[in-house]
Order: sequence, then C-alpha cells, then structure tokens
Amino acid sequence: MQEENITIRQIKKGLIILLALGVVAEMVFFPSLTNLYGCIMAVISLTVFLYFFKTKYVQQYPFAFCMYLSMFLYRFLPLIATLSEGKPITYGFERPYETFIYEITLFLISSLSFYLACKLDVRKNNALQTALFKFKFFEITPAILWGMGIIGIVVRIYNFSAGEVEYGDVSGKFLDGLTYLMFAPICLFFPTFLNIKFSHKKALWTYTILIFLINIASNKRTLIITPFGIFAILSFLYLVINKKKITNIIPPVKLVLGSLILFVGLNFLSNLSLAMLYTRETMMYDQDTRNNANKLDAFTETIETVQNEQLMTRLKAIKSKVINKQTKYTQGWTEYYVDNFMLSRYANLRITDETLYYAEKKGYANRQMFELFKKNIIVLLPTPVLNYFGVFIDKSEFEFSRGDFLYGSGFGGYRVTSHVGDGLATFGYWYFLLQFIIFILIFKALSCFTYYSQVGIEYAPFALMNVFTFLGLFRNAQGISGDFGYLIRGYTQGIITYLIILHFLKMILKIVNPNLVRNNS
Repeated sequence: MQEENITIRQIKKGLIILLALGVVAEMVFFPSLTNLYGCIMAVISLTVFLYFFKTKYVQQYPFAFCMYLSMFLYRFLPLIATLSEGKPITYGFERPYETFIYEITLFLISSLSFYLACKLDVRKNNALQTALFKFKFFEITPAILWGMGIIGIVVRIYNFSAGEVEYGDVSGKFLDGLTYLMFAPICLFFPTFLNIKFSHKKALWTYTILIFLINIASNKRTLIITPFGIFAILSFLYLVINKKKITNIIPPVKLVLGSLILFVGLNFLSNLSLAMLYTRETMMYDQDTRNNANKLDAFTETIETVQNEQLMTRLKAIKSKVINKQTKYTQGWTEYYVDNFMLSRYANLRITDETLYYAEKKGYANRQMFELFKKNIIVLLPTPVLNYFGVFIDKSEFEFSRGDFLYGSGFGGYRVTSHVGDGLATFGYWYFLLQFIIFILIFKALSCFTYYSQVGIEYAPFALMNVFTFLGLFRNAQGISGDFGYLIRGYTQGIITYLIILHFLKMILKIVNPNLVRNNS
C-alpha cells in the first residue's frame, strides 16, 4: 500500500476542519432546512472526494484529477465562500432543493466516471499514448519552451489589434488557440516534471511579470489569473508527487511574506476585475468601438480607473446597489453569488439554481434546446471541413450562448449555463446517463497526457502548460455541449497544433544550434 503524502494528509485535515466549522456556522447563523440540505451536499462531496484524494490518483492521473478537483470545489466552496461574506449558501436561490439534489447526483455520477476511467488504466500505455510518444510529444528542452513562449506572446499581441474572434474566422480561431503557448516557460519552475535542468530563475520571474502585464492589457480576467493558477497547481503536484512539505521548498519566513503578498495581490486583482468590467461595459454601448478599440487604450483606461479612488468607490457602491435590488429571476438574469471574481468562477452554485428555474419554464427535454444542441455540435467542425461535405452554415448566426437561449431573451449576452440546468432542459433525465459516458471519455483522454516508461511516469509538457485549463473544464460555461466541444475539436486540435509548433521549433533550433534541441538532463 502506497504511503500517503504528508501534503495530502495536511490538506485533508484542513478541509475536514474547514467544513466542520462551516456547517456549524451555517446552522447557527442561517438555520433553515434548505441550508441544511446545502451542508449535506458539502459533506457528501468532501466524503467522496477524500476517497480519491490519494497519492496514486494525483501521481498517475494528475490532469484528470484537476478536472475532478473542479467538480468537487463547485459543491464544496459555496458553503465557505458565502459564509466568508456573511451570506447563507442559498443566497438568492429559488430552487434550493432541486439544486442541491441534482448537483450531488451529478457529483456522484462524476465520481463514478473518474473511478472507472482510472480503473480501466492498468499502468500500460494505450495506442494514443504510444503514438504521442513516438511523435516526441513528451520531450522538450528549455530553448523550445522559450520559443513557444515567444510565439504565444506574439499571438497575444497580434490579437490585441485584430479584435474579437468571430464565428467562421478560421485563422483567428487558430491563432486564438495558440495563446496558451505564452505560459510554456512557466513550466521551467518545475524542471523535474520535464526531465530537464534549468536554473535561470531570475529570467523566468521577469518573463512571468511581463506576461502578467501583457494580460492586464488584454482586459480579460481569465488570462490574468492563468499564470498564477498554473504555478499554484504545478506547485501542488510537485509537493505530492515528490513527497515534499511546502516548508522543505519555501522557508517559513518567505512563506509568511508570500502569503501577505498574495493577500494584497488578491485585493488588487479584485479591484482590477471591477475596473475591467467597467471598461468593457463602456465599450459595449458601441459594438464597433468594442470590436475595433485599441487594446492599449483599454489597458490605459483600466489602469486609470483602478487609480481613481473616487470612481472605484462609486463603482463598488453601484455594484452593491444593483446587487441588492436584483435578487429575483423574474427581474432579469443575475449571476451574482459571491463578490470574489475568482471564487465566482468555481463556486457559483446560484447559476445552477437559476438555470434550473429557466429549464422548468422551458420544460425538461425541450425540443428547441435539443435542436440547438445538434447545431452546436455541427458548428464545432471547422468551416472548410463543413464546406467539403456540402454543409454551408453561417456561424455568425450562433453568436449567442446556450445560457442566452435558455434565458429566452437578450441574445448576445453570452450568459453561462450550468451542466445540470442545461442538461435537463436539453435531454431530460437521460442527461445523467449521457453525461456519465462523456465524463469517462474526457477523463480517459486527459489520462493520455501521461506516459509509463522505464524511468517512471512522464508528463506531457503540453498538459503541464494547460493544467489551469483542465481545472476549468468543469465550470459554468456551455454545459455538456462544451464537453462535446472539447472531445470533438479542442482535444485533437490542441495536440495537432502543439506537435506542429514543436517540430517547427526543433527544425529552426537545429539550424541555429543543434545543442538547443538536446535534452541535457
């Protein structure tokens, strides 16, 4: 039996204590039957998660585990996040019983999918893993990672001037899919994952700060937190896989100092997020201005907004006023649940409640939702492929989300939807069986980013630089259609484009200096 990692033991103990305090506080300050259901959901989620939170699963299936982790956090964090802001877990809910029952049902189904996907793995490489290994998918050098980072930055800067990527824009979609490359050098903080040697940490920190500033200019909150997310997840994986304690790597004094910096940084990011939304909304009044606006101007305006204390105070007051008024779904769409924008991405259980409300209005297994789902799957294919088979679709007609369609009005707002709400509205109760199968396929697909060799488990550099994306595969977005999208297009396209760029860089570097493409481990 594999010895349990000390980091995992400490995190488990912390989660249990946190949940116990959360349940007690919820029942003391917000005693109600609906809130008790929310506590039960959190308890069941943690109990099941702790079964899988073992060294074996983290070490052998790290990328599938990241997706499973997000599934757990979605049911666990709401209790803690709302309490920290003095609100009950059912804040704003109108379908609390259905929300908790359906969400825990889906989590149990997801857990079974994860278990079966891992059980099917017998520590032998399947055909895809073997093929990827032959194509050097698991090999990398520092020079190639830096090259990928430069390509990613160039693409990001180009996208600043190109504006928003629209449906049918093949080249735009292709380039937008390469943005993740700018995060490639961050993997060099953990060279043991790549079986390479690297010691130029000062240059790496300088680069990380650079891409942070570039992403602020993008006016997209996800890109801003991505480098921090990648670093945090890889740090966690490193501690678990190498059986280390965090104090073995970071001295206690630096750990305390880093925690203080993190606290201040999170407050800054929260203010920055509000300023970004303000900048985005001011541009939204004029669609042409929004699409063609100079990104540098947007960046300048965002920074000026953050520095304007009076304006920031007014924006916070307006936000609070609007939030306090808009608490009923009959008053319009509202995604507000918790203030922290990062927690809101992974703990917004109110989206499930709201989408269930609108799913009931449309009716479960709604024909229109199902027809839209079929079209959503078709438009996933590249336009040239569709045209080759004689399918001509104007993809600009789909410039709205499934959340918009479920809501029924205000198309173009790109409202998110939950897996449960969208699934029941589209397939009825058959949704749970379909989602069960899809989750197994995704977990198996993510598991192919590890390779069993004579030296141990090898991790694909492509997966390491995309690890934060895997944590976001299960969150409020496009529901099960997003899962289909990842399997049908995102997964394969990511692998193919990565291999093309990998071998292109190898060819260039061989001309410059053959030693740059040799592993010096």
